[in-house]
Parts: sequence; structure tokens; C-alpha cells
Amino acid sequence: MKLKATLLATSVALALVGCGSDSSSDNNGNNGGSTELAKKAVIAVPTEGKFIDAKVEGLYFVKGALENVGEFTNTDGSFSIDQNNPNVTFILGNGNGGLVLGSSSGREVITPYEAVGTQDRAVNLARLLLTINTNSDDSAIIIPSEIQIDDGTLGVLLEKIQLDDLDSEKGKAAVDAFLAALPSDKTLVTAEVALTHFDSAGSLATLTNRGSDVNLTHWARGSNWTFVERSAVQRIRQSEGGNYELVIHADRTLGDDVFNKTAGLSSSTFKLEQDSFVALKGSNDGSISSGYAAQYLSCVKSGGEFGWDDPEADNKNPTCDGSTHIDVDLSVEHMSDSPVYEYSLTDPTAVSQVDEKYSWEGEGDDSVASMGGAYECMAEKSCTEQQLTKYAVINREDGDTDLKEIISGSYDPITDVYVQVRSKQYLNNHPGRVAEDISFMYPVEKAGDDRYVDFKGTWKVIETRPDCDLIAKATYVFTDTSLSMSGEELNGFDGSCRLEALESTAYTYQQLAEKDYWWFATNAAGASKATLDQLNTTIRWNDRDSEIEPDSFKINRFSYIPAGQNWDRGVLTRYTLNDAGAKTATVTMQKI
Repeated sequence: MKLKATLLATSVALALVGCGSDSSSDNNGNNGGSTELAKKAVIAVPTEGKFIDAKVEGLYFVKGALENVGEFTNTDGSFSIDQNNPNVTFILGNGNGGLVLGSSSGREVITPYEAVGTQDRAVNLARLLLTINTNSDDSAIIIPSEIQIDDGTLGVLLEKIQLDDLDSEKGKAAVDAFLAALPSDKTLVTAEVALTHFDSAGSLATLTNRGSDVNLTHWARGSNWTFVERSAVQRIRQSEGGNYELVIHADRTLGDDVFNKTAGLSSSTFKLEQDSFVALKGSNDGSISSGYAAQYLSCVKSGGEFGWDDPEADNKNPTCDGSTHIDVDLSVEHMSDSPVYEYSLTDPTAVSQVDEKYSWEGEGDDSVASMGGAYECMAEKSCTEQQLTKYAVINREDGDTDLKEIISGSYDPITDVYVQVRSKQYLNNHPGRVAEDISFMYPVEKAGDDRYVDFKGTWKVIETRPDCDLIAKATYVFTDTSLSMSGEELNGFDGSCRLEALESTAYTYQQLAEKDYWWFATNAAGASKATLDQLNTTIRWNDRDSEIEPDSFKINRFSYIPAGQNWDRGVLTRYTLNDAGAKTATVTMQKI
């Protein structure tokens, strides 16, 4: 069976990462054939980092605890890091408010990708920074002084901007309102300008030193560590000039039983033994999309067994109890040809049933070293933060398909997670089609283990709506058993809104799971915990209190990049949209 490069196709990864054989480790991941886990390398937390789109001056940052007084990045984009609490939150604004970009572990270089996480948001952040730049050219970016000294007026306008949505009517209105408040006329630059800028001198593609060169001994052949890789397609554009469609990963409108059986993202696990790379049973990187996904959901609802008429064929057809005739349920029928959404569900038939061993070296597709990227440096025992952290634009061939791929790879020594954000454009065979995805790779001690974000603690919460000038601020406190909330929420729709005090009622994790925060109480490790794939899903659900009420279909898109040693210092963003694709609310959450 052909070994798949689930993070990076071979030629892409080879271009991104040039792996050598030098090592600063005593055992370099080689345990001499033993089954003991290799020791993790110790990488010192830097005292200073830089925020680079180009070097960005005047960006507000708060190091350590959120209640700390912040500072502004210097002329070279530098910011200080608290080595005892190496977490840094970046805000376009100042201490009085502004647009929270994200929170990252303290690292030598932070780019828009590390700050905001996804392809669309990273590009849109660059667009915004380039637009407001007061420098004479874009070799450096200087935040306007009006933002740095703002009394809160500009901050409120910045808080209304949605980095995933700058071009819709309401998204553009929020940006225009902010730009109109600046002293000089400005027009938002295009995504094409931002992407071209990424390739310019001093920007992402030309960075040569983005972290430590200490060898990651546990990311090496013979380390005996097991790795989890999770990935999700996030947006798809079907053709040149078309709109991007959000990818839905699970649909609970058919009931909890169907949802529980079909929710989840693609994942793979593998072990780094000395003699072989072992792909472990239970891995699944198969997916079902478009109309086939609606048929899959409908089959599960009917109690049938889903399958394929010819599982090995390129043009296979779905079956339910062996029949290719599947009646699609009305609640998902219109999603088959939705102009704003696209299903991508995990294929239950694609689960590997046995462990499979592959050679580290050799010729052909089954050689791990030939896959490149993280896999190549694992084979060569030469993975470092520098080698795993790069941005590149690659033209390559995938069979008879020509592709242009934009890839940002980033390894965080504090979280011990490799994150890849990719935009894949088809140059032929569906020319103009674009697919954007995100992948996470991280080590665990053994098969069956996983790592989680534990929500227990106190979170700062901000809610905005595109049709409302008000901003709701609240505090969420998660305990072992429940959530209690204080502060305010936004109520009212259709152009009117109001702030209302949150109820003091405590909600159990099961109650939370039945609505927006679907992952609670789903993991055996604890009701308050979530996996990274769960925090990066897009879920369709029916927001009604009883079956006698009319349907109110909604879509929640979640985004979260881990930060901090326990992964719980990132910013969780939840976008809520209606069935027509219009955004109705945005909620950001950050642990205090």
C-alpha cells in the first residue's frame, strides 16, 4: 500500500525543509534498538522575539498574564518574553482595547500564521497591516500612532473587524468604518497584494532564522515515540473568481445518535522505531464530501450500513446496506449543492485494521525519507525548530494535476506541536479550485494516548455581531463539573441589539455539549477537555428548544492554535453563521 504524506506531499516538503545529519543530541534519538523513549531535548525560552510580516513596529503585546500592562513592539518588530510565563498576546490597538489577534508561546519569530492560525485570517491580517502602514514602503510596517495612543474610540472599531471576513458587505463595512476614522484616506489592499508581500525581502518567505537549531531527539527515527497527526480541510473555492465555501465536518441536525457516529476529523498515528516507521492501526485519513456526505448521513440515520460499491475504484459510489439507491434526508438535502458550504466527513470505511511498517530509506513512495518534511528529518534524525518552521510557495505535480501550494509550517518548542497551514490551488483539472487545510502533529508516549486542552479555569469572553454596535464582555468559569458565567451577552437580531446580564445558572458539560460547545463530555480523559481537532471544526446544528418549534439551522466555525505548555493559552474563536452563510455572531475566549 502506498504510504501517504498526510502533512506534506513529497516535493513540497523537500522544498520546505532541507534536512542534514548534524545533531547536538547525545543519542540523537537512537536507543540502540531498545523500546525506551528517547529523552526530549531542552530548548531554552528566548528573552525576546520578533513579530514579522515585515518587521512590525507599534503592535501592542501583553506578555505573561492577561492582566499585565502591555507594551509596543520596537522598530525591528521585537517584543520581550517572560521566561517564567512565556505566553504573549498580540492586539492591534492598545491597553484600552482593539482587535485581539491571538496568543502564542514565546518564540523567536511570530508571523501572522502563528498569531491567527488559518490561511484566510493570516492573509487578511497582512492586508490590514499593509493598508494602515505609515512607513514609506512595505519593507517595514509601522502601526499609526493614532492607534497606539487611542483612548478607546478606534479600539471599539477594531474590535468589530472579523479577520475571516473582510470582503462581505458587513465585513467590508466594519473595515471601512475603522479606516475612515484614521487621519488619511486608505483603501484595503487585496489578498493578492498581501501574498505577493509575503514573498518580498524581509517578509515570511525570506526569513532564514526562525528558532532553535537544537536537535529534537524525540522527533527522530528510533526514539520510540508515538505521534498523532490530525488534519481538517477548512475552506474550498470551486473555480476562479468563485466564493469560498466553508467546510462542515459534522452535522447534528439529524440527531445526537447520527452526530456521535459521524463527528470527527481525519487522524493518523505512527511510531518511530529504529528499523521502521510504523503506521498504527486505527488511523483514518479518508473523507466523504459533497452529495456523497449527505447520502452517508442519511444512511446512518436510517440505521443502515454505509459502504462503497467498489472501494478501490477512483469513481466509486456510496452504498447503504449494499444498495446504491440512498434517499437523502430533507434536513441535509439542500446542503448537497449549497453555494456557501461543503461537507467533508470522515470516511468510516477507511480505518486501517492493522499496523503497517515502512522502510525509513530506499526508493519510491514507500520510503519515509522520500516523503520529505517532518518525515525526512525524522528519518535523518535532524529535526529542529528551524527546519520545521518555514513558509514557501511551491509549484508541483500530483499525478496529472499541476498544483500551486502556499504552505506555512511552524514548530512550537513549548507546546511540542507542529502546525501546518496550506492553500492548494489547482492549475489544471478543475483550474482555479482552491482547498485550504490545517494539520497538527505532536508526540505522545504510546498508542491510545492523546493530549488535550483543559478548559478548567477562568476565561475572558468577548462577543460581537456584524449588525450591532455594542460589544458584550463576560467571564466564564469552568470547574470540574460545570460552567458559570457573569457579565453580559448580546440579544436581539435584525438590526437591533441589546446587552443583557448573563444568567447565574451553572451549566453542566453535557448541557454545553448539546448546544454550541459540542466537545464537552465526549472525551474519556475528562468532561472539561477537548482535542485540537475538536477545537478546529465547523459544525451544523439546529438552534431550537423543542421539536415543535421551527427549524433554526446554524453553523459554528471554531478555530484554536495551542499555546503554552498545557496548550490552554491560545485564543478560541467561534464564528456563528446562518444557513445562507451570513455571519450572525463572533465569540472569542482566552484563559486568564
